[in-house]
Amino acid sequence: MTTNSPDLSASAPSKEDQYRQLRRPPSQSRLSSLMVPGRSRSGSTASQNSVNVEDGGATGRITPEGRRRAGKAATTSLLANDAKYKKFRYQVDKSLQSFESINEWADFISFLSRLLKTLQSQSPPYNEIPRKLIVGKRLAQCLNPALPSGVHQRALDVYAYIFSIIGVDGLERDLTIWSSGLFPFFQYAATSVRPLLINIYETYYLPLQVQLRPATKAFILALLPGIEEESGDFFDKILFLLDRLSGAVTPTFFLQNTFLILITSSTSRLSALNYLSRRMLKPPDHPEATVETGLLIRGFAAVLGDDNMLVRRSGLELLLRVLKLDSGVYKSATDKDKELLMRAVTDVVLQKELSLSRRVYTWLLGPGDTPTDQLRFFKSHGLDLLASTVLTDMLELETQKDRSDNENGPDLQRPFKVFLSLLDKWEVGVALSRKVTINALRIVRRAQLEGTPGASDTASALYDAVEPTVIWKDLSTAVIDEVSGGEAHDLELILWLLRNVPQTDEEVTNIHVPSLLQCLLAEDRKNAALSLAVHLIETVPTTILTRSSTTIDWASDSPPVSQVLYSEDRLPETIESRIQAETLPSIIDDAFAINMSTIDATDTTFLLNSIRLVSALIESETPSLALVDGSSWLSAVVRGLNKVSTFVVVESLVCVALKASRCAFIQPPLDLTSETNMFAFLDSLFRYLRPSASLYHSRAVELLWDFNQLAEIHTLENVIARRMAQRPFNSSAFEAFGVFWRLTDDSMLPGEIFNVPICAVLDSLNSSDPNIQRHAETWLRLNLRSYLRVVDPIMSRLIDPVIKYNSSKGVYDGPVDLGRITYYIEAIATLFQFGGQGLSKTFAAQEFGSSLHSTFVHRAEGQFPEIKTYLELLVMILIRFLETEEDSRRGNTQPLVVRLQGAALSLLQTVVSRGDVPYPLLNDLKAKLVENLISAVQKGHLTLQSKMLHLLHSAIHASAPRRDHPSRVASHTHRRAASSIFEKPPPLEISPSEFEYQLVVMIMRGVVTPSNIPVLQHWVDFVLMTVPTLASRPALLHTLVECFSQETRELVQRMRDAHEKASGHRDEVIHDETLSVTDAEVVMTLNALERVLTLLGNQALGRADETPNPQTESGSRILGLVSNVFTVEAPSIDPKAESPRYLDDAIHALLVTWSATLPPQTSDALNYAPYEVIHSRAKRVLEKAFTAQPLAVMSSCVHVWSLCSEQVSDTAIFDCIDALTPSAQKVLELTCELASGKTGRMIPDYRVDPSYLAFLEAYVSRLEAPIAVQIWSTLFSFARDVAGGVTSSSSRAQLYPTLQCLTNVCLTISKTTALEDRRLRRDVQDIYVKLLDLVVSNVSKIAEGGIWDRTTMAKEDSEEDTNVEKGLEQIFDYLSSTIIPNLRALLVEADRVNSACSGIAVSIIAPAFRQQKVDVPILRLVLQLSHIPSATKTWRSYISDSFGDSRLFKTKPPIEVAYWKALVLALFDADKERFPDLLSRITSASSANINIFTNREQEMLVKCGNLRRLSLLLLSAERNHYLGQLPGIQERLVEMLRSSSLSARVHSDVYLCLRILMCRISPQHLANFWPVILAELLRIFEQTLDEPPENNSEDLQLVLAACKFLDLLLVIHHQWMFVTDTTDAAYPPEEFVPESIMDRLADVLSELDNKPSPNLSQEELVPLASPTTQGPAPLRRPRLSGVKTMTSLHQLQPFLARASMDTFESVYGDYGVDWDGIEESLTGEIFDA
Repeated sequence: MTTNSPDLSASAPSKEDQYRQLRRPPSQSRLSSLMVPGRSRSGSTASQNSVNVEDGGATGRITPEGRRRAGKAATTSLLANDAKYKKFRYQVDKSLQSFESINEWADFISFLSRLLKTLQSQSPPYNEIPRKLIVGKRLAQCLNPALPSGVHQRALDVYAYIFSIIGVDGLERDLTIWSSGLFPFFQYAATSVRPLLINIYETYYLPLQVQLRPATKAFILALLPGIEEESGDFFDKILFLLDRLSGAVTPTFFLQNTFLILITSSTSRLSALNYLSRRMLKPPDHPEATVETGLLIRGFAAVLGDDNMLVRRSGLELLLRVLKLDSGVYKSATDKDKELLMRAVTDVVLQKELSLSRRVYTWLLGPGDTPTDQLRFFKSHGLDLLASTVLTDMLELETQKDRSDNENGPDLQRPFKVFLSLLDKWEVGVALSRKVTINALRIVRRAQLEGTPGASDTASALYDAVEPTVIWKDLSTAVIDEVSGGEAHDLELILWLLRNVPQTDEEVTNIHVPSLLQCLLAEDRKNAALSLAVHLIETVPTTILTRSSTTIDWASDSPPVSQVLYSEDRLPETIESRIQAETLPSIIDDAFAINMSTIDATDTTFLLNSIRLVSALIESETPSLALVDGSSWLSAVVRGLNKVSTFVVVESLVCVALKASRCAFIQPPLDLTSETNMFAFLDSLFRYLRPSASLYHSRAVELLWDFNQLAEIHTLENVIARRMAQRPFNSSAFEAFGVFWRLTDDSMLPGEIFNVPICAVLDSLNSSDPNIQRHAETWLRLNLRSYLRVVDPIMSRLIDPVIKYNSSKGVYDGPVDLGRITYYIEAIATLFQFGGQGLSKTFAAQEFGSSLHSTFVHRAEGQFPEIKTYLELLVMILIRFLETEEDSRRGNTQPLVVRLQGAALSLLQTVVSRGDVPYPLLNDLKAKLVENLISAVQKGHLTLQSKMLHLLHSAIHASAPRRDHPSRVASHTHRRAASSIFEKPPPLEISPSEFEYQLVVMIMRGVVTPSNIPVLQHWVDFVLMTVPTLASRPALLHTLVECFSQETRELVQRMRDAHEKASGHRDEVIHDETLSVTDAEVVMTLNALERVLTLLGNQALGRADETPNPQTESGSRILGLVSNVFTVEAPSIDPKAESPRYLDDAIHALLVTWSATLPPQTSDALNYAPYEVIHSRAKRVLEKAFTAQPLAVMSSCVHVWSLCSEQVSDTAIFDCIDALTPSAQKVLELTCELASGKTGRMIPDYRVDPSYLAFLEAYVSRLEAPIAVQIWSTLFSFARDVAGGVTSSSSRAQLYPTLQCLTNVCLTISKTTALEDRRLRRDVQDIYVKLLDLVVSNVSKIAEGGIWDRTTMAKEDSEEDTNVEKGLEQIFDYLSSTIIPNLRALLVEADRVNSACSGIAVSIIAPAFRQQKVDVPILRLVLQLSHIPSATKTWRSYISDSFGDSRLFKTKPPIEVAYWKALVLALFDADKERFPDLLSRITSASSANINIFTNREQEMLVKCGNLRRLSLLLLSAERNHYLGQLPGIQERLVEMLRSSSLSARVHSDVYLCLRILMCRISPQHLANFWPVILAELLRIFEQTLDEPPENNSEDLQLVLAACKFLDLLLVIHHQWMFVTDTTDAAYPPEEFVPESIMDRLADVLSELDNKPSPNLSQEELVPLASPTTQGPAPLRRPRLSGVKTMTSLHQLQPFLARASMDTFESVYGDYGVDWDGIEESLTGEIFDA
């Protein structure tokens, strides 16, 4: 048969006049405008009426559906009275019955022959076939592909005879009945059978002409497999047949349906393209062959997105021919459709297939022969659209970043991959990159800032793929514009690029970056631009900067480098030379000019950026620095130092000045050593040595020493001395020198270098001004570090060889300055008076030979070779000076000698002896001093506190040996009360115990008062020396412990907060942070805390067996001390606790200190330096306390851990415990001892703190496997004791936490080879099984006793508040999440595993099922048991009984439904015989024939229940899980469908099962099932059309079930016979009459609405869901999923009226399927009882 058919796009074949009216002029926007929600699927009046239920009223007209039904009723009535037809119908029925007895394929031929013979028996034949629905179903079944071709031929003979007798009118009337089997059969038909089938199509279908419109799409789909291969036997025949079909239904309609097939059917795309490639040779703009542009574009988009390369290639070839970029059809499309096609075309390049990419570029570049023509075409027609499409898709990286992890979500990297692929084509890439690159980088930057993963890699790929000139030209232009306009978005973009994308291209770093830098510095000076300039200069290589010129060689007539750089005729060599000769010198000149101008500015950040820029240029050692006017710049820097008030700026200015002074290119060299400059720099640095600037001390000292190296000798000393000598007294100078002294290393010999300043400090100790004296004492206590660094220079001067003493004459040989010697001795005396016993011990123990002062050591060893220690040397020197006598030769020297000797004697007395003060006077003095100190603290007077404290300490120490030790206050645990003891001051005359009480009050006042921090060190020293006198008053010591604990926490927290703020603001200068607390204060409070803890620890060890005495009145008064000071939430007081309250507070404070002073993760010396000493000191205190009281300290650590304190993390606690204990074994021993309660078992009603076991569980869970093996023996013994001592509620409470500990350790051990040891394995199994059995058997009692929760900290002995249900749920969750999944790894042996599972089932699961209390924790337990194959018997019976119970299908929460589905599936997978048994119970036979007492209603309920169980089982499984059972399922469902004795309710459950079957079985496996299903649906809907069910009738539920099944089919498959699946649904011709069943049914209901009857209100309509989900990618879903029941057929009218339109819209939009929503709705229908 010839293939020379006419071109469809050029001219259409002529048609009969009666069909000419169906064609109408094409409209580009017609289809899109029609596709809006709420619009009817046709333009007919009946269809419009069917949409709106309220638009009723009698019109009096007769609709086509009315005429059809009237004719059918007349025919039926006529034939019903025909006796011959009755006989004919009987014979047909008899022939159809023989189909039930078919056993093999030969029986099919016999059946068909008998049926054909019966049909041929009538002469003349009837044009109405009796039982035509069943006949059509049987014939479709006979066309099953699995049957032999002989059966198929015989079936086609029957079809041909039927069509011959019913004629064209009969085939038109029953087109859906006969075509349902013929259309799908063609693709499976054998070669010998296809001619018969083609003949039927030609002979009987094509004469229908325009009446084939409803089946056009299905007909085309049926024929397309014949032209899939050009070499096929029937290719030409089918091609001609399609041409005839096109002429029958009009070419426009035919082409539109063909493109619909391209959208919907992936298997038919290649065949459809084969046809279109031969018939569609020109753009579809001919009036006789027009395709709606949106449909045309979507068809191409679907083709280009196909996985088959041949399909894409054919699609591109067709695209090049019919839809070019410059064609009128394409230009008339909407922007959205253009983007859709452009996106589909460009996605093809991702396939990396050369033949496909070549066609894509041909489409983009047009037909031009030269690259210039192609580029011009692309810029004119495709560039803007391609750029906008790519950028729009790139924006998805921001808008859908949360969906990037979704497997079904969009590929967010796709547009970037497309863009990079398009760059391979030069003509496309050059123009496109200029449009897209910068915007793409902006998008990637925003995406990374919002947390999108992989953004940096995307930026690197984009940056590397595009030419640097393209990127930096646009960046330079944008940056200059933004700097001028005040914005900074692209400035931030460049900063982001520099930080995230490696700059490896030399062209960028050598040319583009310097050019941009020059432009930035030449424009208006903006802060953001200057910040960018700093980063840019760091990008320029040093090799480029070193080649810069020393002069600016800029020709006046040449344009700037920035303009020449991006011109097309630029020369790279010329550009590079101009960069070195013009650009780099200009950068240097502008940078220093900006820096000088910004020094006087108020914007600190701007100034800092300019300094950083200049500093970077100086470090580069570029020759262009010779252009800088160094003296003017240095003058500006010095001027700026006096103005700025931020350390970061001062530091930057000082550093850049130091760098500039060392730079050889700046000529003449900068002179920093002049007096004006030096004093300016040093003064600016000394400002930051004040106490409140402790964050900057270290750096300021480093810079001072740097300047000292440049200056002449004694310059720095003179500056310091000048500052300290200022009048009035300058305390800040003292404090600054103290910081400088403390942070200077001993190797620098600070005592020798700064002799004058240190002497000024010592003189201040003896000043008559108390304020000056206090500052000197504070200076020495905080900053001295070592007395020896002061004493070494002084003693070296005392033994100076110039001082020659003649012992025989008692005079000096030569002139000697006695006043100077006296001064030095008084200085040492002052030091000894200040240093006290500590200095004496140091002098006695330290050998001067280890001193770093070499001159002093040489002199001492030369004059006193026999002595070694400092103390001996000092005594010898003093003895020497004591021998000094008056020298009459030198005038009156007596006053000088007396002064010298007096000083020497005073110093010796200080070193050797102590004074004797009477005891009564000491008591009065002590009382008065206490009173005055309390008053001074309250009033904030600091000056005299230190002297009073020293005096009080001396008095107490002197009176201690002679004082008795009364014990009026018993030892007790300190509690906080509301009353305050400060309301009544004590009397002056008080007893010793009252004095001790007032002494503690005074100490607490002095320590906790914030204003007293400057003198805190004095108070701490006082405590350290006097606290031993309170050894007999433990209650007072407890109070002191809590006081120092709280103070330690507060000081550490203040330091930590200040350092964190300073670190966070270091790069963004806002203001200086103020911190007056240093590490010295914290260390001193730790010293005091350690001393008090040591006393209490020794006391506890010495009185371990003593019983505490009742509190006295005096002792109770201490309970009110500073109640509002302590804010730590510690455990409540318990006299039976293993650790006292005071120790809990102390350990909490130490752990907070430990945690806050841990080394930082990153190297930050500024932050960590102050913490190192604190951390070391806190560790020593903890070690000492643990050594003295290991059990009590461990108990306190547990109590602190149980608080969940925000100040200390669990990791810090565990790390601290590991540091204190020698091994994990020791930790376990101590914790087990605490948890065992051995220390408190002698106390009645003793209950162990449950936090011990919780802590133990947390600790062992972090142990590694080798350590877990080591601690196993200890834990095993403890678990054995717990398991063997279950006698009370308190002992039962330990079972569950012990099981948790044991589980963690056993799981860790199971990962090692330790279980290969039989004994260890047996111990693990025995104790674990025993403990698990005890927990399971006592689970209710354990829950009643309460489960200790660390987060809630439930009160003890409060059973009425115990949440038993929550406790049970917690235990069940642990069993299901941790124990049961690991039983096989822990117990190994199957018998033990089964025994454990059986115990859980008997003790927990069985009672729950028996009491009908099966909730989520129980179901989770059963589900975990089901994962153990050998334990099936333990749970199977419970699930089986529940599965057979109708109460299973009651409404349940979604989580319970999910568990039930998993359990039902596990039940049937475990027992393969259950599924056949379930199918055997699904039968249509009635039991009434066997048992006359059977209740029909009950029987229907049983059948519904069995069907629902089958539905639940199928829904619980994965797709095709029960594919092997499909024949049995089909058999039972077909039997139920065929039965007429079953109620509509049963049939509704059958359709529910069918819906689930459609979702759980792949479509290709249901081919032989479709004839039965479709025939049954046709029967129901035809019956509804003929006899609509009455309101509230039972048949309504059957119609609803069929509609819901069809609703699902329309979503996942598309059934043409039920809805209008062609373009007529949205683009109907004039006087269109719908032929699909849904449309006809909607017309019937509309017709019924026109009759006089009350219309339904809006509330009575069924609640229809939206046909698609909301969101950027809508998904199709059933509309009737939420409908449960209905009372009138009219309630379905909205669904019926919109069915065709909704289906077409989903196809047109290429929407996916909402499988999750479908499964959710099906699950809801199963569990709706």
